[in-house]
Amino acid sequence: MKTWIENGVVIAWIDGRHQVLEGAVVVIEKDLIVHIGPANGLVPGPDDIRINAQGRIVMPGLVNTHLHVTDTMFTKGYLEESSNISSQAKETNYGTLYKMLPAVRHAIDPESQVIAAECAFAELARTGSTTVVELGYDYEVGGDGDIAITEQVAHTGIRVGLRCYSAPRFRAMHYGHAPGGKVWYEAYPDNGRKRFRDCVDFCVGWDGKFDGRLRTMLAPGQIDTCDPAMLRQAREAADAHKLLIQVHAGQSPNEYERIRSQHGMTTVDYMHSTGMLGPDVLIGHGQIMTADGNMASLEPREVAALRDSQTTVVHLPWVKARRGGVINSIEKYKQLGIRQSIGTDTFPFDLFNDMRMAATVCRIVEHSVSVAPSHDVFNMATVGGADALGRPDLGRLAVGCKADIVFVRTDTFKAAPVYDPFKFLVLSASGDDVDRVIVDGVTIVEGGRVLNVDMPRAVARLNDAARAVRERVVL
Repeated sequence: MKTWIENGVVIAWIDGRHQVLEGAVVVIEKDLIVHIGPANGLVPGPDDIRINAQGRIVMPGLVNTHLHVTDTMFTKGYLEESSNISSQAKETNYGTLYKMLPAVRHAIDPESQVIAAECAFAELARTGSTTVVELGYDYEVGGDGDIAITEQVAHTGIRVGLRCYSAPRFRAMHYGHAPGGKVWYEAYPDNGRKRFRDCVDFCVGWDGKFDGRLRTMLAPGQIDTCDPAMLRQAREAADAHKLLIQVHAGQSPNEYERIRSQHGMTTVDYMHSTGMLGPDVLIGHGQIMTADGNMASLEPREVAALRDSQTTVVHLPWVKARRGGVINSIEKYKQLGIRQSIGTDTFPFDLFNDMRMAATVCRIVEHSVSVAPSHDVFNMATVGGADALGRPDLGRLAVGCKADIVFVRTDTFKAAPVYDPFKFLVLSASGDDVDRVIVDGVTIVEGGRVLNVDMPRAVARLNDAARAVRERVVL
């Protein structure tokens, strides 16, 4: 039995780029695309499923390469307009990173994490992300680093129907806010080595489960909270078990200055020296990779290290803009030949929102309307993420690729007329325009409804959990 998608405007992968095909047919067999283009005499069989995509853009599922589902629902109300606290924090929102986030995370219990994850994964599915990279937390979220929480969260993402990369975090130390705009760092018991071993064991044991829809990734916490030995051990484990790595880096001036003072190196040099660069490495954030936050200030050796290693920088445009900051910039990274993808980080989990913000902020930074064209930004959210994960079978609609497909409505006042699907998708559309989502050949969203989640029940449980968490937050 096959599934036929007919009458839509299809964004197909042809000759190494996304191209628009009017009225093309997409045929799915099991979890794979087996035909895309004109029907050419092909006729559906009597038992085949036929889906009418009239008034829809049929596009590849979005690849969301950086997000957090266990605490994000509880940080709403704390992060949007949080004070910087320190006059030295500038636009990176010192108060959010070093005070608000740790305070909220300490108040979250294990059960609440799983409750939040269900709603987060459902929102991701509803808004067109079909592949997601979930970066779990260490001791700062309740449970004292119990890896069983990671297992429950992974199960939840799979039950919702997504293709999930689970990346439980580990680190040697944590940080917080001290009076006067300072940051303190404190080592965990055993410098976080037990958690590190648990994370490696999880990644090795769970990678490829659920018919391959669950993959795993090593996630050293922030680059400034991992000692050199831990980073090198992570590289050794990644090489031994063929695992990807994602590390938070370039989050704040404090992080950059910490690495300079502790190790006598720039962030890029430190990552290079500890094995944290490579085609299997994703850098989450990548905003402050130089002293002034301008990517044009990278030294030639740093540019070469990032470019030649084929490391991917995962941009999080909305969360940066919300805090009054920008990435300076996507265009500069592009001109330097450095691979890029996009993630949502926190709320909303709508990658359409981050595509629009990526294009807009880049144009503001560069004072040019000709940078960050819609086609390029769409690439970052699809093939950019897929390539970062080493998955040429994701992020594109072509024969032999996974049947991860999103239908976006164009039969609305908002959309009509659509002259250029890429401009509409990047600069006008939102996750609310998503009508149907297919992952691995299975429909998980239909008519804008997430099929595997009882929304009223899930939202009610989250609201109850959020009230209890809020009562425990100490600022």
